[in-house]
Amino acid sequence: MKRFLLTLFISLSAAWVQAAERGTVEEAQQLVEKAAAMMRTAGPARALTEFSNPQGSFTYRDLYIVVLDQSGVVRAHGALPHMIGQNVANWRDADDRYVMRELLQRAQRGETGPIRYKRPYLGTDQVRLKMTWFRKVDGYVIFCGAYP
Repeated sequence: MKRFLLTLFISLSAAWVQAAERGTVEEAQQLVEKAAAMMRTAGPARALTEFSNPQGSFTYRDLYIVVLDQSGVVRAHGALPHMIGQNVANWRDADDRYVMRELLQRAQRGETGPIRYKRPYLGTDQVRLKMTWFRKVDGYVIFCGAYP
């Protein structure tokens, strides 16, 4: 019984710590607004470099900024820099929806996030609902998502 309780305690503690390390949808929205402000004031070249720095000021807990150009090419990625230059317009979520196309279309119409879709949690195979906040700034779409 002691072993069971100890295992249960460790499992619950690990789950609590993991939850505490996750960013919220509100924090994702704030990060997008902060990134949009930097894009406007510092310009795209400087902003895209900073957004792609995994240790930079646009990475918080499990939140990070991604920037697409109008055709769906990744111009900045705070968690997976190797994605820069790849076109993700045809990316589909776990429900086979073209989420990036929808995000780009909505941004072109002047809408801002959120958009909801299902995808594996970063670094796992666990499919979860993700809510991504987005905003168009000067021909780019800036976004950041969280797992509610």
